[in-house]
Amino acid sequence: MSGAPELRVVAVEDEREPLAREALELISESIGDVQPVDDLLSEIEECRRGMATGGDYHLVATVDGDGRPVAAAAGIWLEAVNAGFITYLAVHADMRGMFLGRELRAHLVDAIRQEARRKRGADPAYVVGEVKRQSPWLRTLVSAGEAIPFAFPYFHPWMPRRSEGRYVLYREPMADPRPELSADEVVRLVYAIWRRAYRIRFPLQSDTFCYMVQYLEEHGVIGTHPDFAGEPD
Repeated sequence: MSGAPELRVVAVEDEREPLAREALELISESIGDVQPVDDLLSEIEECRRGMATGGDYHLVATVDGDGRPVAAAAGIWLEAVNAGFITYLAVHADMRGMFLGRELRAHLVDAIRQEARRKRGADPAYVVGEVKRQSPWLRTLVSAGEAIPFAFPYFHPWMPRRSEGRYVLYREPMADPRPELSADEVVRLVYAIWRRAYRIRFPLQSDTFCYMVQYLEEHGVIGTHPDFAGEPD
């Protein structure tokens, strides 16, 4: 890696390796509000065994000279909607400010792109992720014309309604550069996130999911979140 020759990026593809648990525990300890580590290890095992999952789970880690993770990132190719979804990204507290997260995320996005090309013969339509609405990183991407925050109240499955507006869902266009998407497309995207990435069995039984669906259907076409409209290029 640039500026840090003792560090290297590896794809974690076997849940039986100690690195798999160590990387996921780094994510859990850094972020807190994540899926159980054992559940995420099962994601890796399903991919290793070639099980049909609706898109592979990808875990990449930056490791030091001893093979210990100092950063980790995870994501999924949502096959049903041909989109990548970045689930988690964490950097050890002692290693922050070295741009490790940015470089590792690029490796993760490339892994998702390669899966889509292998299975679909083309790039994903876009890569999506969820971040806090006040994220300076997201504003930097938007200002550079690299990301489009969706204009609707987004909730991940464990967010209560009182947290409305805390997070935004954004997309980084790849094969599909359209500035607006139909409500139906966004509903199917959010359903894929909840159903495939978060393994929620019946999203339509969730009040917050149905709240998002109702909002999207009432608005018809979904463009850029108003808090980010007019960001300078």
